[in-house]
Amino acid sequence: MTNKKYPKIGLALGSGGVKGLAHIGVIKVLKANNIPIDYITGSSIGALVGAFYAANKNINKLEKIALEATWRTGLSVVDPTFKGGLVKGERLENLIKIWLTNDLRFNDLKIPLVVIATDLITGKEVHIKQGNIIKAIRASSSVPIVFQPVKYKNKLLADGGLSNPLPDEVARAMGADIVIAVNLDNVYFNNGLNHDLSKNINLTKVPIRALNILRYHLARNSLKTADILIEPKVGEIGLVGWSKFFNSKEVKKTIKAGEKATLQILPQIKKILYGKSKTKRRRY
Repeated sequence: MTNKKYPKIGLALGSGGVKGLAHIGVIKVLKANNIPIDYITGSSIGALVGAFYAANKNINKLEKIALEATWRTGLSVVDPTFKGGLVKGERLENLIKIWLTNDLRFNDLKIPLVVIATDLITGKEVHIKQGNIIKAIRASSSVPIVFQPVKYKNKLLADGGLSNPLPDEVARAMGADIVIAVNLDNVYFNNGLNHDLSKNINLTKVPIRALNILRYHLARNSLKTADILIEPKVGEIGLVGWSKFFNSKEVKKTIKAGEKATLQILPQIKKILYGKSKTKRRRY
C-alpha cells in the first residue's frame, strides 16, 4: 500500500476590523468545496476567526454568533479605562471565552494556529503559538487607543496588523506547501471602490483615508509567499467600524463578499491543489 503525500494548505487571515467577517465567507466556501486547511495564521480579526475555526472546525456556528450580535453584545465588552486605551479588554476576553465555549490552549486546537501581535516596546511582530488562546486573541485584536495593550512575559502587545497585517510567510514557515492569503486592505485602489475626496472632503474622511492608504501599503508589503490571494470587496470602513457588526444586513453582506471572492478564485485553488497531487485530497 502506497503512502501518498498530499500538499499541506496554510490559510493566512488578514487584519481589518469588522471587514474580517469576510473571513467567515472564505472559510465557508473552502469547507463546502472540500479544500482542507492544515495550518492557520491570523492578525487581529483574522486571529479571532482563525482561532474559532481551529478550535472546532464549525464555521456556521461563528456565522450564527456574528448574525445574532447586538449593541448589547458590544456594550458588554466595554470596561472603561484611560490607561493605554479606552477599554481594558478583560470583558472582551470573557466574551471570546463564551464564544469558544472553553478557556482553550493552543495544544487543544484541531488545526495548528499562530496568532500575530505587535510588541509596542520593540515594534517587532510576535508569533504566539503556545499558552492561552483567549489572551493571544485579545493581544492581537488590541487596536491602539481603543483597547489597552496586553502584558505578555516581558512584552507589551497590541494589534497584529501594526506589524504584519497579512502573515502568509508565517503559514509557509508552519509547513504549508500551498498558502492561501485573505487580504482585506486592497479594495480601495484596485477594485473600483475608491471615491473622489475632492467632492466630499471633511475632517474625518481625510485621516481615515490616510490610515487606509497606510494599511494598503503595509498589507502589500506583507505579501511574500502566498500562492493564492483572495481579496473580498468589503469596501472602505472607518477606523474601527464596529457599528456594522451589530447590523445583520451588513454582516450578511460582508460574509457574502468573502464567499463571492473565494468562489471566483476556486478554480485556481483546485488547479494548484490537484496539480501538485495526482490523487485528490481527502474529503474535508
